[in-house]
Amino acid sequence: MSDTTSSHDIVVIGAGAAGLSAVREALQAGLSTAWLEAQMFGGLVLNVNELDGAIQGSGAELSSTWMAEAVEGGAENLEAVASGIERDGDRLVVLSDAGRHRARAVIVASGAALKKLGVPGEAELEYKGVSHCADCDGPMFDGQDVVVVGGGDSALQSALVLSRYCARVHLVHRGPAFRAQRHLVDAVGAASNVQARFGSTVSEVLGSDGVEGARIDGEVVPCSGFFAFVGLEPASAFLPDRIERDERGAVKTGPGLETAMPGVFAAGAVRSGCGGMLEHAVADGRAAAQAAAARLAAAVQA
Repeated sequence: MSDTTSSHDIVVIGAGAAGLSAVREALQAGLSTAWLEAQMFGGLVLNVNELDGAIQGSGAELSSTWMAEAVEGGAENLEAVASGIERDGDRLVVLSDAGRHRARAVIVASGAALKKLGVPGEAELEYKGVSHCADCDGPMFDGQDVVVVGGGDSALQSALVLSRYCARVHLVHRGPAFRAQRHLVDAVGAASNVQARFGSTVSEVLGSDGVEGARIDGEVVPCSGFFAFVGLEPASAFLPDRIERDERGAVKTGPGLETAMPGVFAAGAVRSGCGGMLEHAVADGRAAAQAAAARLAAAVQA
């Protein structure tokens, strides 16, 4: 770790929908603001071409717009990966691979990552046919068969995107019925090249230099692409133990989205209780920044 040190009113960890929303809200409150992001800005929404929900448009375009607004508003990109949070007197310090970043308040908006199935072949064939972005990689499987695992919105949305390119999409769900929104279920049912397999599980992804098949209920199903959408894992492992988490690892918050560590707030997919839609993450980011700004204003008046 370098000796570089920065100091801001608010440091936001994460530049996804919740994080960038928090940055923009903090700037509007007149607070000096910076952010850190371990991956690409925009988070999971960056790879969604057509958003489905209260917020419409292209995920990539929205993310770029939000990022531009943050930069134009004067926020600083610390270009670092957060590794912890500690207290230093009346200030908080975000630890990173680029140094120590002092702040009067911290907003954790580190998001979540797609869960892995954990079956043989999945990790070995990553980027060799095992993919997590139907919008990005769909054209690569033009005229071929693919397997999609999951029964929620992301799985069905991805299956529909892939159905535009692929000869057949095997949609594998361990439950008896999909749990996605009704219009997605109806659209999948109407897609002639999407084959739903209920009560089924994948035990292995097969192939050497690329995906060649998947073992589903003991049967080898030939395919060239494999996509799993079986939930999210909150990106909270770097946080100190005093910040409480639920059984999933999502951060618990109280009034104003403040965590058990005073001055540290949580927003978006990393927070326990946050809804799964984009609009929920955006609202969370705004609410956390507003609560943080109110806390800092109260501290000045005290």
